[in-house]
Amino acid sequence: LLFNLIKQMPESAKLQQLAELKNEYDDLAEPEQFGVVITRLQERLNAILFKLLFNEHVENIKPDIVSVTAACEEVQKSQNFATLLEVTLLIGNFMNAGSRNAGAFGFDISFLCKLKDTKSADQKTTLLHFIAESCENEYPDVLKFPDELVHVEKASRVSAETLQKNLAQMKKQLTDLDKEIDNFPPSTNENDKFVEKMTISFQSKAQEQYTKLCMMHDHMESLFKELSVYFVFDPKKVTVEEFFNDLNNFRNMFVVSWSAIIEKHVPKILYI
Repeated sequence: LLFNLIKQMPESAKLQQLAELKNEYDDLAEPEQFGVVITRLQERLNAILFKLLFNEHVENIKPDIVSVTAACEEVQKSQNFATLLEVTLLIGNFMNAGSRNAGAFGFDISFLCKLKDTKSADQKTTLLHFIAESCENEYPDVLKFPDELVHVEKASRVSAETLQKNLAQMKKQLTDLDKEIDNFPPSTNENDKFVEKMTISFQSKAQEQYTKLCMMHDHMESLFKELSVYFVFDPKKVTVEEFFNDLNNFRNMFVVSWSAIIEKHVPKILYI
């Protein structure tokens, strides 16, 4: 209803013309009387809409920040995932022995998703199968790493650019509200509680929520920057979404490959 009301609002010039008809109040139609009595109607409606939607905006932003933050922490703390990377590098260097790619000190994280593309001569086994089986034999704890990266999937759906835009929009709306309250003319109607309601029940609480979101967002960006140093990539070129999408895809591929190995090891039971 409020959306439609704002959308159908007359232009500012027409509202100003309407305000000049205050002395002819009794001769005006009811909608026009409303426009005469309620000053700065457009600004009030925008502020009220912002207030009504504020919690929804917070709930759209906060979970994404929490997911990326948790995913960054999980990747940093997972020793099993770190071991898997070491095993992958070791096997890769062994396979590339004698070539120009031998003796590599590391690899791009996106390379993990390409492990399934390297196949055996019979095309039945991939390099990812071999790595998973090697971990089973030598480093069985590594097989637990998918359960240690539980927030990676959610983080892979987060757009850092959208987060920044949403926070910037919230900041602008708060700034506009502050200016509106500061510049709002004193009301001659004792029932006009606009400034009081906005100041007491919303303005300070909204600013506090926004400040907390900004602190959480700064912490999230700091953790992602630490990951970029650890995995040697440029965070300006590799986005949060891209990084965790690669990681999530690999996580899923590893689980599928490991499940195939388990299925191969389980003896088949024949029913007669």
